[in-house]
Amino acid sequence: MTGINKYVVVLAALILVGCGPKEDQFVDAKAASALQGRGHLLLDIREHDGYKVFRIPNSTHIPFGRLKSRLDELAEYKAKPIVLIDYSGLRSPRAWEMLKKSGFNQVSIVKGGAKEWKEAGLPIETMEEQMESARLEQEQQLELEQLQREIERLKQESMESATQ
Repeated sequence: MTGINKYVVVLAALILVGCGPKEDQFVDAKAASALQGRGHLLLDIREHDGYKVFRIPNSTHIPFGRLKSRLDELAEYKAKPIVLIDYSGLRSPRAWEMLKKSGFNQVSIVKGGAKEWKEAGLPIETMEEQMESARLEQEQQLELEQLQREIERLKQESMESATQ
């Protein structure tokens, strides 16, 4: 390495020191789950391909690539706790910096990301489970509509028999 290259590396290291999240801003997956249970926003920043494999129930999904353009959707959380989760924990520090620069004060990161979440046996929903849940919801909606039609039919019959 030449003298100039060493200088650039040292300068870059000095610039980066103190930047980014500190160790106490990382939480393990089980702690993140507990925080989510206490009302913290769990913000899943995985891209759509990773999110399709499985999702974390009650999380909010905004892909990292769209986070900057969708920060206004998170405005109500500027002074509230946010826990970031990506696939393995590598993108979250960049998202953390973006949120901090945008005025979000209470941001932490899931150490090991969604991979660690899944390995810890915490709740997830696979695509199949999501599809099954949507199918059951649709079936319930159809049954409700059928019951409403039946009630209307019975009301109509009752009114007709009362007038005779």
